[in-house]
Amino acid sequence: MTQHGHHRPVLVTSSPAPEVALPGVVPMTLEDFRDALTRIPHSGALVLPDLTVLALALNPEDRAAVEGDAALTALLAAADVPMTDAPGDAAGWQTLALRLLADRLDRVEAQASEDRAALAELRATHMQMQTDHSELEAWVWDALAPKYKQVRAWPVGASVLRLEPGAVVRQPLPVPARGFIAADVHIAQSPGAAGRLAIRLERPTGPAFDGTETSVAVPAAAADWLRLTLPRAPGGMPEDAVLRIEWQPEAEGDTALDLSLAPDSPFPDYRARLGAAEQPQPLALRVFRTLPHQPAPPVHDPRQPAPADGATRLLCPADLPEPTQLPYARSAAKRALRRYPDFTRVEYWEKEQVFFVHPSAARPVVARVNGVKVDQLRQLRATVQIGRHDTLPIAFALGAAPAGAVGSVEEALAHLGPWVHLLPAEWGEVWCEPPAPLSGEIDLLLATAMPGMPFNRNADALFHGFRLTCGQG
Repeated sequence: MTQHGHHRPVLVTSSPAPEVALPGVVPMTLEDFRDALTRIPHSGALVLPDLTVLALALNPEDRAAVEGDAALTALLAAADVPMTDAPGDAAGWQTLALRLLADRLDRVEAQASEDRAALAELRATHMQMQTDHSELEAWVWDALAPKYKQVRAWPVGASVLRLEPGAVVRQPLPVPARGFIAADVHIAQSPGAAGRLAIRLERPTGPAFDGTETSVAVPAAAADWLRLTLPRAPGGMPEDAVLRIEWQPEAEGDTALDLSLAPDSPFPDYRARLGAAEQPQPLALRVFRTLPHQPAPPVHDPRQPAPADGATRLLCPADLPEPTQLPYARSAAKRALRRYPDFTRVEYWEKEQVFFVHPSAARPVVARVNGVKVDQLRQLRATVQIGRHDTLPIAFALGAAPAGAVGSVEEALAHLGPWVHLLPAEWGEVWCEPPAPLSGEIDLLLATAMPGMPFNRNADALFHGFRLTCGQG
């Protein structure tokens, strides 16, 4: 049989094969057909080879022999291969071949229709799964993800890099471009005039990364750390990247911008380059990463009032002062009333970028974070979680009060929002809506409690993902 013949449907006949032309059909003797079958050891079952068998057209003797073979009969029944009597003349063979081919075509078309319906259902299911996954990913990202994560930092050194108007500094980054979202540079002293820093993420050689060009406003009185944020974190391969920074003052003149440099670096690959001149140091830098392809959320700088535009802005714990634990009563009360009978603590966990407020089983514990500037604060939210599963349920609450107005836990309770109760290892959200919009400097109040619990061991109560809405929200 030719190689081409293997792709045509087969008609099994008695020996000898009919000496007639069977259009589109390859005749095969019953003897050859039996030789082509594969017998499975031990069970004795037969397996059909890679053939499309239309039918067995046999004389009475061969048909009786096949019907007496249990294994062969079971194979033909499983493969839906019919048996028929062999025709007596050439016209009968041709008629039989055409009828079998037509039946085969009907079955193939019916199977194709079923396959198309199954594929359409599979595609609809796949699209629904993609939609559900995207919605879940967006919800988790918005509610639970840290948004930014600081991955590298170079401290402020004694040297300063002066950026003249139009001057460009290129700083190789200590992290790949994939997932890079922001970097803090340190302004050594106020420039005296407002301007903008135009930034772009470039390859060491080759074109810049797509969608990474933007500019950041620099106030005239700016000094300290300034965050340079890309519109969206790049994806793709983890390539090396260079941050290009250009100083553009708003007013004409000779206003320069002084950026702090880090201590001397022994690694030339990380040193800053002003124009063509390589500096001995890199820029003082704090580098942040996020998930690839994610857009940068609006982030509030607590040193500046959040604008009353109704937009919700992220407030990163890393940008806030260290929290302090409030006493249970003012100093005039007895010392025993100001102490807790069990362990309590308030900390900022830099690695996790969360505020830790260890609750007490006796009385509420409140941490105060001072000095956040707002303008018509209407709503404050935070993501909370119990960091361990081997503890007991914990209640969380969030509040806001004018700066300095709260000095004890008793005074803080009046400024808290609803209490939210979580089970071990659970996540949740707490919120606070002040009775009247708050403006100016406020204090954040982070409260935890374990009412009715026998102990407070392993109670990792964590606050992060702060979001504030000012103005008409």
